[in-house]
Amino acid sequence: MNCKLNFKLLLLLSVIALAACKKKTSDTTPVVSSDIQLLPKQYNKVCFLTTHNSMNNDEKGFSIPNQTHSVLHQLQNGVRGLMLDTYDGANGVALTYHASSALGSSKLVDVMQEIKDYLNENTNAIISIIYQNEGGNAQLEKAIDSIGLDKMTFIYHGGTWPTLQTMVDSNQRLVLFVEQNKLPRAAYLMYAWANIFDTGYTWHTVGEFNCDVNRGGSGNRELYLINHWLSNGLGLPDKALAPQANTRAVISHRVQECTAANNHFLNYLGVDFYEIGDAKAVVDSINGIK
Repeated sequence: MNCKLNFKLLLLLSVIALAACKKKTSDTTPVVSSDIQLLPKQYNKVCFLTTHNSMNNDEKGFSIPNQTHSVLHQLQNGVRGLMLDTYDGANGVALTYHASSALGSSKLVDVMQEIKDYLNENTNAIISIIYQNEGGNAQLEKAIDSIGLDKMTFIYHGGTWPTLQTMVDSNQRLVLFVEQNKLPRAAYLMYAWANIFDTGYTWHTVGEFNCDVNRGGSGNRELYLINHWLSNGLGLPDKALAPQANTRAVISHRVQECTAANNHFLNYLGVDFYEIGDAKAVVDSINGIK
């Protein structure tokens, strides 16, 4: 009798474990499928879900976060664009944090290793990073080069952007930009505002959102970034505001308004707390992902 009970219990646990495994696989499948569906498109004809201050997240213990999840988990959930602030470290190792290291910081190389691990495990993924390079380029480049990520970078030389399939075939799947035009710098650190133009980024209510061009000049740039998040009265990120900013209606209206106003396809949708609301669903819709 006890043996029969133990067998039934074991069988029940096995079914539960199998169901959990199937659920986990199902949860990740749409992201992989999205990457595959995008492969025929040119890079500048793709919209990438992008997280603002990606490193400044609650999972890694940052005090006033812009994001809930770690960079690795962001990528696993379909984020394909990252905004990272970089600073020189006293010991020659670059750090990444927002405004003050007292609110939390990480070694940049550790974040880059998360990105490399994800790229190695997801060979159809293309990841773009916009660095707010407050420190020098030497430490920034060291964080990239020391783990071999420089070999996976793509350098745009003008003309026609390649398809994502071409970038995958050559394993040049990491597109890197820097906000400050500091020299010298590696060729793979492309100056952002020579390639991208963006909107403003300081908003406190949905009614304040507009489509005025901020950095990079007008729509003659190759790529377009819409900064779409709300800050509280102190100018700080506030998770309670994300449900207002990230609804499908609000994002879709802003995307339609701004792409029309600037006659340009949206390439990067920058958001806080990407998992709240419909940011990914809007990006998938723009890309024709079903």
